[in-house]
Formats: sequence, C-alpha cells, structure tokens
Amino acid sequence: MTNILIFIISFYILLFSTIGYGIFFNNLCFGKDKNFYERSIFIGFYGLFSITFISLITSIFLAHTFIHNLFLHFLGILLLFFTKADNKLKYLKFITLISITVFSALLISKTHDDFSYYHLPFTKYLTEHNIIFGMGNLNHGYNYVSSLFFLNSTFYLPFIEYYSFHFSLIFFLIFFNFFLIKEIIDNEHIDVVKFLYIFTFIFFNLSFNRLAEYGTDKAGQLLIVILIIKLFHYIYYDKENTFKNILFLAPLLAFCISFKTYFLPYILLGLLIILPNLKNYKLLKELFYSKSFIFFLCLLLLNFFHHFVSTGCVVSLLPITCAGEALSWARDLEDMSGLSIWLEQWAKAGAGPNFQVNDVSEYIKNFNWVSNWIDKYFLIKFLDQIGLLSATFLITFFLFKKINLKKKFSLNKNYSYFYFIIVIIFFIWFTKHPTLRYGGYSAMFLLVSIPITFFFVRIENKDGFIKKLKILISIIVILFNLKNFNRINNEIEREDLYKFTNFPFYSIKEKEFKKKKYDSGLTIFAAHHCWATPTPCGHLSEKIKVKKKNGFYFISKSK
Repeated sequence: MTNILIFIISFYILLFSTIGYGIFFNNLCFGKDKNFYERSIFIGFYGLFSITFISLITSIFLAHTFIHNLFLHFLGILLLFFTKADNKLKYLKFITLISITVFSALLISKTHDDFSYYHLPFTKYLTEHNIIFGMGNLNHGYNYVSSLFFLNSTFYLPFIEYYSFHFSLIFFLIFFNFFLIKEIIDNEHIDVVKFLYIFTFIFFNLSFNRLAEYGTDKAGQLLIVILIIKLFHYIYYDKENTFKNILFLAPLLAFCISFKTYFLPYILLGLLIILPNLKNYKLLKELFYSKSFIFFLCLLLLNFFHHFVSTGCVVSLLPITCAGEALSWARDLEDMSGLSIWLEQWAKAGAGPNFQVNDVSEYIKNFNWVSNWIDKYFLIKFLDQIGLLSATFLITFFLFKKINLKKKFSLNKNYSYFYFIIVIIFFIWFTKHPTLRYGGYSAMFLLVSIPITFFFVRIENKDGFIKKLKILISIIVILFNLKNFNRINNEIEREDLYKFTNFPFYSIKEKEFKKKKYDSGLTIFAAHHCWATPTPCGHLSEKIKVKKKNGFYFISKSK
C-alpha cells in the first residue's frame, strides 16, 4: 500500500508541476488573455518543453539530484497555483479525468527492451553527474542522445527514485488525448480537420496502448501528428492568422526534433508559410524575433550541443557532422559511420537478433533491401498497423455513416502542396529508416489518412455529433483499459525477470559490475546491460582514458 501511495502522489505532483510550467511558458511567450482555455491544447506540451529546456541547461553544471529536482518541481507547483489563467480549474479537472482513464498503462513490470541497455543508464547518469564529454566512447547507447532522458532525469525524486522515469510517456498520452478531444468538439464544423483528429484518436490510442513499447520514439510521434494536423488547420482554415498561430507550434516542433532527429524533414512544411510571404518583411521579422521562435532555436542548439558533448558530432550518427580525430574525446569517424550503417541495415530488415546479411553496403544500396524488408518486416509488423488503420476508418464510418453524395469538397492546389510534402517526408523515411519505430507510424498515418479524409467530409454528422463522440470515446477507453488490464494480469502471473515483485514499480535486475577509478577522480563502472549500476557505466578497456579540465571530465578512447 505504501508503494502505491508513493507512486500515485509522485505521479500527480509531477503532472501538476508540468502543467504549472506550461501555463507559465504560455503566458511568457503569448501573454495573459481570456483565451487561455482555447489555447490550453498546448499547455501540457509547453510544460514538458519547459522542464526539458531547463534540464538541458542545468545538466551542464549540475547533477539532477533530489535537491535539484525537488526545487524544480516545487517551483512548478507554485507556478500552477500563482500563475493567472482563465478557466484553470476546468482545465485541471479535464486533465485529471483523462489521467485516470489511461492510468492502467502506467502499471508495467517490463520496460522497453533498450531500457536496461541505455535508457536507464543514460538517465541515471544525469542524476549522478553533470555532463561528461565523450560518453559515447563507453557504450553505443550513449550515442543515441534524446532530450527525453534529460526530461526523465528531473523526475528522480525521493522514495520513488528512478521508478518514475516512464511517467513522461503517459504525460504525452494524457496531453495528446486532451488536445484531440477538445479540438474535435471545438472544430465541429471543420470537416477535414475534425475527421483527421478522430482518426488520430482511434488509431494511436489503440496502437500505442503498451507503454513498454514507447521507448524514445512513440511519444514524439504522438506530438508530431497533432502538430502537423494543426498546421494544416492554420494554413487552410485560418489564413488571416497563420503567421501568429504557427508561433504556438514552433517550440513543440523543436521538442520533437530533440527527441529524435528523424523529425527534421517536417520542417519542410514551413515552406508553405515562409515562401508565400518572402516579401512581407514585417511578418518575417515578427516571426524571427518572437519569443516562441527564439525558444525554438535555443532548444535545438542545446540539444545538438549535448549530441556534441556525448559523441563529438553535432548530430549523432551523422558522420558528416562529426569532429572525429580533431578532438581527443570524440568518437572515431569510422566507428560512427559503421554505427550509422548498422542502424540503416537494421531498419531495412538486414539484421536481427539471430541473423545478418553478408554484404551490408550492397544490401542497403538503392532498393536492394525491399524484397527482404517485405518478407521480414512489412508482412509481420507493418501490415498489422495498416489493418488497425483500416479498422479506424471503418469504426468512424459506421459511427457517422449517413453519407450525402451530393455534398462536394473542392481539392485546391494548396492541399496538393501540403500533401506533396507529406509524400516527400514519407519517401525520406522509407528510403533511410523504414521501420515504424523510427517515425513510421506518423509518416504512414498522415500519408494514408489525409486522402481518406476527403471521402469522410461527405458524411452528415451535425445531428447527435457530441453523443456519437461520447460513444466513440467510451469504446476506445474501454478497449484501451481492457488491453492493459489483460497485460497487467499476465505480468503478475509471469515467473521470469519481469514478474511484478514490487508492485506498482517495474522490475530492475541487480547486476554484478566491475569498476575502475582513474587518476582524474572519475570512477567508471562496467556491466553487460548496466541497468541501475552506478554511473557512468559502459565497457572498460585499456584504451579508455579519462582527463579532467576546467571541472569537466573527458573520456577518450585510444586506437
């Protein structure tokens, strides 16, 4: 019972602290006005953005210890209480209700497959040290830099410790669902956008119901999909305020990119706003000098700075951005190139736990990999998601099934431009990293759903729309929880490492480890899959060297 209380109290302290920062960020960038509740769709995400932004800065100088994090979230609670916002209580009630409906997903005994390898060690390192240059030399996992680890490190609190490192994932799901439900209700008469949101609500809640599968990839895909649909709304249904409105989205696009750099191609959609206004210097100046755009740039700069600290590359796994031998602690260019090729090979189904193609360079070239990818990935995993998306369309059709064939929708060239860029983004994904985990859910969903939506605008849904929406939400909530209750029951009954032994805390394997203290004062620990081993943890060898300069440790690896 004590663990359950700790779990629930910690969860809501962190949730409400996040909202406090979100309200403060909203007021800071966009001012205080009576339209808060209309803009509240962004508040939760602004809160996650703000805490991540602070984390990326403070981690340069400080470990995210209990003291750091207690102060950070105590301030967040104060901001929640004392920052003025219209209809704040209404917003909090709605968020709390949604948090209750998805809470079952939070109860996991088995974490993501990469959690023991680098998710937990990376995040734990941030709670025990300020930044260490060259961490990528200890373990490949430290090359996969994600701002999610910096966000999660601020959730390290007394009593619950690192058992709250997955809370951020459910926060994304809560704010995602609030965004969608509110937008569907408020935009009842914008048919295309409305049905895109309905498709999004059904598909992602049914597909993304297992938190242990989120890793560092799925939360960003939840956010990028609703941002792109909202951008579509701003460009084609609120043209007079498009420039002003995109300022709401800019920080959150940077947030997605800081999770995973494969979201960078979505910046191409900004051309639909910038290019038609190239001669409007006043509007461009307003955009580039706005607080929102400054935060956009600053977060990206901080994110890439941490990539550089860990690997010596401005963008990890992109060898052209790496310093290589120019810096003693940077990863070797040959190593980074090999790691980049390995990930592309893996994404193209050229490698797995028990197999690997022989001629890697030839396999990943052009489209040589497609037939094998179809056999080993598309027919096994991808096809399931297409089936689920098809079921999403059918559910929507049967719920709103009265079709008016005389109702027409004009598909102008502006829609075509938008969709053409979506096709380009999908093509980039397909040719470079064609696995759903690496941005495929969002790219595939947008590619398929946008044209399907033009059929659904013929559906007459004015009468009883809210009633039907309530039925839809109830069905999805029931299915979501049934799947999670079944999973929880299975995890309680399992007898392996991932059996629930400390409910509701997930399982952590105790590891035996080696350690070596260097003359510089840093102790490095070594274990295969470090789990919660003291940090920094990775591989020890005679090639590892450690120096200290200006208060920072530098880890290098001699050839």
